[in-house]
Amino acid sequence: MTPEIVRRNSPLLWMCAEGALLHDADGTGARIAETAKRLTTAALPPVTDTVLEDARYALTDLLDDFAVCTDPGERLFVVAELVRRSAELALLTHGTWLGGGKWLARRLDPVAPDLAARLDETAQAALRGAPEGLTSLVTEVLDAAGGPVWEGYRRSGPRKTA
Repeated sequence: MTPEIVRRNSPLLWMCAEGALLHDADGTGARIAETAKRLTTAALPPVTDTVLEDARYALTDLLDDFAVCTDPGERLFVVAELVRRSAELALLTHGTWLGGGKWLARRLDPVAPDLAARLDETAQAALRGAPEGLTSLVTEVLDAAGGPVWEGYRRSGPRKTA
């Protein structure tokens, strides 16, 4: 299994699976496209507890930053991260592919059809000074994934050997 499949994010794989083949002199392109289609429709490995807990912790931490953010420039980037990470956590909770940019919204639509629109609406309101809706929505996403993570969260780096 490729690292991209384990990470649940492979733009090239999806490009080969869903893109238009313009030229294929020897059939290689068709074989690659067929393999890509098979891989994108195959079951993904289960989301590990560690991955899910890390995503929940990161979102919990951002939500805490958002609660005390007063600088408009900082708020912009915290809101953007809250939106992205909320969408990713929703996808992880559903065990599906992740994506970046427009693909994040496209991956989200089948598993949480109204979430992208709700994130957009509440993020815009938060940037205009009404943070309550975004806080509530992010909390809803967190709760669906098992809730916020603070107590007991710990990750250790690799051990050094002499």
